[in-house]
Amino acid sequence: MFSTTLGIFEIMVKFFKWQISLNQLQWIGWMIITLLMFCSYLQEEDILWSSIFTVANMLSTVLIIYGNAYWLFPRFYKPGKKLFYWQLVALLLIVITIAKVEFRTFMQSVFFPKDIDDSSRLQLYIGTGVSNIIRIFFSFIFRFAIDYFTVRREQELLKQHTTEMELNLLKAQVQPHFLFNTLNNIYYVAQKESPETAALLEKLSNIMRYFVDEAPKKEVLLATEINFISDYIDLEKMRIRHPLKLDFQVKGDVSLVKVSPMLIMPFVENVFKHGIDKRRTDNLLVLHIQRCADSIAVEVCNRIVSAKLEKQAGSGLQNLRNRLQLLYGNSFDLTITEKDDYFSVHLNIPL
Repeated sequence: MFSTTLGIFEIMVKFFKWQISLNQLQWIGWMIITLLMFCSYLQEEDILWSSIFTVANMLSTVLIIYGNAYWLFPRFYKPGKKLFYWQLVALLLIVITIAKVEFRTFMQSVFFPKDIDDSSRLQLYIGTGVSNIIRIFFSFIFRFAIDYFTVRREQELLKQHTTEMELNLLKAQVQPHFLFNTLNNIYYVAQKESPETAALLEKLSNIMRYFVDEAPKKEVLLATEINFISDYIDLEKMRIRHPLKLDFQVKGDVSLVKVSPMLIMPFVENVFKHGIDKRRTDNLLVLHIQRCADSIAVEVCNRIVSAKLEKQAGSGLQNLRNRLQLLYGNSFDLTITEKDDYFSVHLNIPL
């Protein structure tokens, strides 16, 4: 059943290759359903009552399908809440069934005065209830379609994002090997005159090599990412007039852990861009990376330089949040807080 449904959606995606949106598909579907329903009523009623019954039927259909697909299912079909979810679904069906039957009965008694016996009323309840159960079934198919197209769209965005990153890196790679060789030559010359300058050149070379060799990969070792961040921090410290109070800790064995490249780096870059004041003597950078049982926890903290800059910092991390959403869906946790003159970011990603 699942594979058959999936195949149908694959065919739909290929058929609508001019990228017709899901909203357009919905409108087309509802128009067809409304027309068919109106024509079925028209066989027994005049145009006015066919229109009234069609509108009433469509309202109940929309309430069931959209109410379940967009509200009940996403909010309550979760571990520990599934029984409550099914109770809400049953309540929704009962309420709409009663309302629909009583509305039809009322309309018939007022405009077509005749008694409706208990047997007819019972048949009406049974028929309406069964049709509503069928509607709830279609709401699950509709929810599946939403999730399916959402995943497909996210995969396309991730692929597009990866391609753009690769193109940007290719644009930046102007004879990289020549540049590395030149840096190495300068390093050997500087080592004789100024070992400190030579060490900084080595770090710069390592950073550029990371951009060229590691960043285009789908995954890199977390240890490699950490070394890259460490070199970046050492180079950034050169630009600060006063010593930076640095608390850089790595806890747990990260030697075999792999992550998407440049995943943690934006947090650190954000601190130096928005959270450092060269005139202050109390600049702070806290960076804690910890391997937990089934996740990686990252904490970054700095002092708030100005409210305006920290607001820009928060908005600047939105791109990273979008990237995390594409990589991990809803499995990650990113929390940004401002408290007691400190700007903190907490990230937790699954292994």
